[in-house]
Formats: sequence, structure tokens, C-alpha cells
Amino acid sequence: MKENGFKVAVLPCNGIGRLSSTIVRQAGYRLEELRPGQVVMLSVNALAVNEEEEMVKLVRYPLLVIDACRPHCASALVRELGKKPTASLYVPDVAAEMKISLGGEKRRGLGKRGKDLAEAVAQKAAAEVDRIIADEMLSTL
Repeated sequence: MKENGFKVAVLPCNGIGRLSSTIVRQAGYRLEELRPGQVVMLSVNALAVNEEEEMVKLVRYPLLVIDACRPHCASALVRELGKKPTASLYVPDVAAEMKISLGGEKRRGLGKRGKDLAEAVAQKAAAEVDRIIADEMLSTL
């Protein structure tokens, strides 16, 4: 897909020590490959301390949040900062939809099912990025 000047900020969960967080990080890397120049990755850590450059990106671009587990920490953080996500994905929902069980997977060195789920999350995220950018383009007509 060609770069058109429209971008989407993406906030992947940054959970520590959780398999689903490793999957989200891998999905984020893959999303950057799938939509180069169209996504701006945000950092939970930088937002949590109100780092100025990160806050500018949060305000400037429409936002896709990818939460890894039940606390929905990334979504909670942006709500606390006053930003409503344009779209969100939840890894357990994607796993259920794709019928991918993570039983036996380890967070270090993802196995086939973990990699498959990371790819599924990345593909769903890419579709959301496409939809958000299309909506943004239409709103400028």
C-alpha cells in the first residue's frame, strides 16, 4: 500500500512476563512491516510518564490500541490521558475467533501457535489501520 500522509498511532500492550504481551509485541513489529509509513508505534512507558514527544503523537493521530490481557492496561492508560481509541483489538478475542489455543506456549521463543496468533493479530490490526485511514481520507473530501 502506498504512503498517503495519513497515519495511525498504535499502542501495543507492554505487559511484562505474559505470553499474550509477547504476542502483541511481535504483532506490532509485523504490523510495521505490513503498513510501513502508515503506523506510528507508541510506548506505554513513555505515555505513562507523559513524555512530550509521545504525547504529541497520541494527540495528533487516530489511535488503535492492542490489549493483551484482561486488565486492558493500554486502553486504561489512554482513557486516563483523555484519548478515546478509534479502534481496539483484544488478543484473547482474536485467539478465540481464529481458534488458536496457546496451551503449552512459552513467552520466550514463541512456538507455532504463538507465532500464528501474532500474525493473526497483525493482520487484524492492518485491516483496522486500512479502515481508519480510509475514514480519515473520506473526512477530508
